[in-house]
Amino acid sequence: MTGSNTPSAQHPSTHELIVGCRDGDKASWAKLVARYETLVYTVARRNGLGPDDAADVTQTTFATLLEDLDDLRDSERLPYWLATVARRQSWRLKRRVEREPLIAVEEGFGVDPFIDWERFEVINEAMSRLGDPCRTLLTLLFFDPAQPSHAEVAERLGRALGGIGPLRGRCLDKLRSLLGEDSPW
Repeated sequence: MTGSNTPSAQHPSTHELIVGCRDGDKASWAKLVARYETLVYTVARRNGLGPDDAADVTQTTFATLLEDLDDLRDSERLPYWLATVARRQSWRLKRRVEREPLIAVEEGFGVDPFIDWERFEVINEAMSRLGDPCRTLLTLLFFDPAQPSHAEVAERLGRALGGIGPLRGRCLDKLRSLLGEDSPW
């Protein structure tokens, strides 16, 4: 007897959800994400990330799952797999943030207003060549006096909250390349 009121249909196993996801069933994907998103988010938070970065790690972890769905062998071990991916993503993000400040400022910055002005002009020129959405994103994140949250930035840009962190990283890389390797930044 199969029907939508069977226990399996109401509370499908992880294996059943993965099979549904592999078949392209959006409802199975939504149930799978709903079942495990708290776990993934909690792993990211316990690894020292703030709410916005933890949301980014959650988004990235589920994107990785979507890419690797056909390669999963033991569906009942999915929670452990997700926790491991989330933990690794958290570590990568923390290392990248610690290693790569937005702009490495030389000692003495702020002493000579003419040198400061020149630096601001170089940054402004690079930002103008950056193009959207990167220019808008970086302006909102780093130069907007209102200091909007990632959620507010995502809303203004019409993007998913989980995509702001990865986009920020790509945009900073583009800005660095525009500033050039000879630049003190």
